[in-house]
Amino acid sequence: MKITVLGSGTSTGVPEYKCSCETCEDARTLHSKNCRTRPSIHIEKHGKHLQFDTGPNFIDQIDRNKVEWIDAVIYTHCHADHTSGTNDLVMPCRKQKMDIPIYGPEETIRILERNYDYMFSKEVFQGGGVGHLLPHTVNERFEMHGFEITPLPVEHAAVTTFGYRIDDFGYLPDVKRLPDSSKALLRGIEVLIIDALSFNPRHPTHLAVGEAVEIVNELQPREAYFTHIMHRLDHRYFRDQCQEQSIELPEYAYLSYDGQAIEIL
Repeated sequence: MKITVLGSGTSTGVPEYKCSCETCEDARTLHSKNCRTRPSIHIEKHGKHLQFDTGPNFIDQIDRNKVEWIDAVIYTHCHADHTSGTNDLVMPCRKQKMDIPIYGPEETIRILERNYDYMFSKEVFQGGGVGHLLPHTVNERFEMHGFEITPLPVEHAAVTTFGYRIDDFGYLPDVKRLPDSSKALLRGIEVLIIDALSFNPRHPTHLAVGEAVEIVNELQPREAYFTHIMHRLDHRYFRDQCQEQSIELPEYAYLSYDGQAIEIL
């Protein structure tokens, strides 16, 4: 299974608008790992392709990473940084000559059907500029295209939010608290990608690095990567930054970055 990190940034992206901090200035240079679009991943296994979330950078992300096919889209929750590129599914629909099934929490599917109503009815709108989506709500484990997918309820703001276990991989881009019941469903994973917004544990809706490290230490995956990261975390100095914050970063834990490819054999 190949996991491509399409976006690793927080909802503002990095560089932040009108910010001249050292990280943002570096993010404006060519090929900087500090340049972060909104969080999203793409998974491929045995010729089948799953897309997780379609934020505002979606069409650029799949073009830049040469994503050639999307069999289905799975949504974590309804926030704009994860859904506002949904209209751009028109191009995969057109190129693939197919309607694309989408999956997610009931609240998220309902909001997508309201905001993009024209993408759910072929009778209302016709034409090459409209993609058509097939909605499915999920709340328990399901199988699709050879993947075993388990929704993991997490606490994040006031909206229903899922992380997911996909085979032996865990993806939790937006989480403040991971319930024990969801944590139990992650036992035995090989790779974890998890929210670690900043070093501030007082943030009300996102894990801080230290909090994410505690979860990583408990689950003991082979590799762990942090996502949804803001400009206060810098790829060039991250381990030094953790030391300054008295955080003992495991050797197998890293910041993720846009375009990163991770393999699970």
